[in-house]
Amino acid sequence: MPTFDSFDGVPLHYTDHTRADVTGDDSRDDPDDRRVIVLLHGFSADSELNFVRPGILAKVLDLGGRVIALDARGHGRSGRPTEIAAYEHDAMRRDVQALLDHLAIDECIVVGYSMGGQTALRLAAVDPRVHALVLLGVGDGTSRVDGGAERRAPMISALRADDPADIEYPALRQFRIMAGDDREPLAALMSAEWPDTRGIVDAVKCPVLLVIGHDDDQALSPDALLELLSNGSAVRVPGNHFTANATPELHDAVLEFLAAN
Repeated sequence: MPTFDSFDGVPLHYTDHTRADVTGDDSRDDPDDRRVIVLLHGFSADSELNFVRPGILAKVLDLGGRVIALDARGHGRSGRPTEIAAYEHDAMRRDVQALLDHLAIDECIVVGYSMGGQTALRLAAVDPRVHALVLLGVGDGTSRVDGGAERRAPMISALRADDPADIEYPALRQFRIMAGDDREPLAALMSAEWPDTRGIVDAVKCPVLLVIGHDDDQALSPDALLELLSNGSAVRVPGNHFTANATPELHDAVLEFLAAN
């Protein structure tokens, strides 16, 4: 499995596929086969959970082009530092830039789920290589998570709970279940100072699609974020923060946007 050392030496895992991997056709005459799409997963998950199992990666790959899925630091098969400092100074956004540098990618579309969508927004605000964004489960709730550990104290407490059944709030219980046994890297991430995502949204000029489940009590509404975006649109689909990714309606919305961009 491919890995590379990020800007500070943390090893990051990624997968890198093209339609030729599926079809066996090495032709690159189709312009779609030159498109690069980068997938960024959400908190306490990994690329497998957010993009492979729900069928998103396969459907996006079928459109053509190159599809790269990155496991964020502290997650999946990437390095899992437990020092709070390893997650500060917008390390996750810098990791994506390091990946683009490592693979010599000069233009891409980024699809980000929840935490990955926040990272994608901050990336698009400063990096001209991003020419379109798809944000899944990102809205007024999930874009307001800047600041220090006090903002995320309930999540930190949930991560440190020995028995998920003791956690009252369903979303926190689900994050704790997804975290499994190796929870200290995630607790360090939650304890770090997070950058202000909403404060830089007006610098994002590329097309942005927000896709949010009707019952997503984490993302809430797309309306406030849409007001800050100069080129944004939104689609509501069935499901909540953890289930919308597997719905045909979300898949159709994502594929339609990608095909147009």
